[in-house]
Amino acid sequence: MTQSDTAFDQLYQQHHRPILAYCLRRAAREDAHEAANKVFTVAWRRAADVPSGESTLPWLYGVARKVLSDQRRSAARFVRLGKKAAGVARTASAGPETVVVQRQEYEEVLGAVQRLREEDREMLLLSAWEGLTHAQIADAMGYSLALVDKRLARAKQRLRRQYEVTSHRPPTTKGGDGA
Repeated sequence: MTQSDTAFDQLYQQHHRPILAYCLRRAAREDAHEAANKVFTVAWRRAADVPSGESTLPWLYGVARKVLSDQRRSAARFVRLGKKAAGVARTASAGPETVVVQRQEYEEVLGAVQRLREEDREMLLLSAWEGLTHAQIADAMGYSLALVDKRLARAKQRLRRQYEVTSHRPPTTKGGDGA
């Protein structure tokens, strides 16, 4: 056992109970135990930053506060995701005729995307599926922002034409209102 292992063992033995108690007062039992473990994981990783003497426990409390805060934010995100998923599940439970139509439309769009030039396809996918801004696409592809703006607009036009060729819908007018 190295000197740092011994020092950490002493830190843990001396401060684990008060840190666990701190966490138990602020979180459910399972979450509190997890938080206390994370506090000492941080202390292990940042051993050089852990103050000595009377400053050690307050420093550990500060770490615990941040860990518990992270847990709460994570739990809140999980709840929001659950609510979103519940909403998706409700809309996904449409009748079989709706599912068939949606699947057909999805396949038509994918087919139109696949028929595009590689560069057009990549720009559209970076924009639509990856959610990148035009500036981020420019960085990713090594182009100027003006060039991405221009090429992405043209790629969308080509996609619309490809989609109209294979879909069973009437072509849209330039205004996009279908008339």
